[in-house]
Amino acid sequence: MMKKINVLVLGALIAMGLSSCIKGDSYDPAAQYEIEKPLIAEYVNEHMPNARFHEATGIWYEIVSAGTAGSFNYKTIYPNVYVNYVGELLDGTEFGSDDSASGAELNLGNTILAWQAVFFPTEVRYDGNGELLTEPHKFGGITTEGLQKGATIRFVTPSHMAYAQRGKGTVPPNSPLYFEIQVVDIQDAN
Repeated sequence: MMKKINVLVLGALIAMGLSSCIKGDSYDPAAQYEIEKPLIAEYVNEHMPNARFHEATGIWYEIVSAGTAGSFNYKTIYPNVYVNYVGELLDGTEFGSDDSASGAELNLGNTILAWQAVFFPTEVRYDGNGELLTEPHKFGGITTEGLQKGATIRFVTPSHMAYAQRGKGTVPPNSPLYFEIQVVDIQDAN
């Protein structure tokens, strides 16, 4: 009898879990962020005591090296970046990395929002052809000039700026993440 009850309870739990995947399930990024805040704060206090906080994104960051000033002018198109990086869950589990000489090639348009906020400047001053805009385009990046060639940054992002409730690969849903990125190169997309 006890085994039947356990099977029924397990079945009910699985059904509830699957029903949360049905379309229409409401995901509240602000509520999830409130849950993550203490975990992120604890991680930052322990591993990044000199980090700065970017209010609009919830990203904590520390620029280890600024790179070569003016080495790249951001435009209203997503550039290709070549990076060495490490990505970890806050428990230290590594889920991605690249440390090759040329770096992993990524188009910023295909990266998580946190990477876009970290790379792009607060305002973009040039159009896709490199012409100066009449009015700067407010992008919302975390720094005024954006990451430059040779820059190294460490940051912690809440899940809403990463993979949110979907997760990806070995990254579970609703996971705040730590990254360290070294910019090998930045180039306009072809």
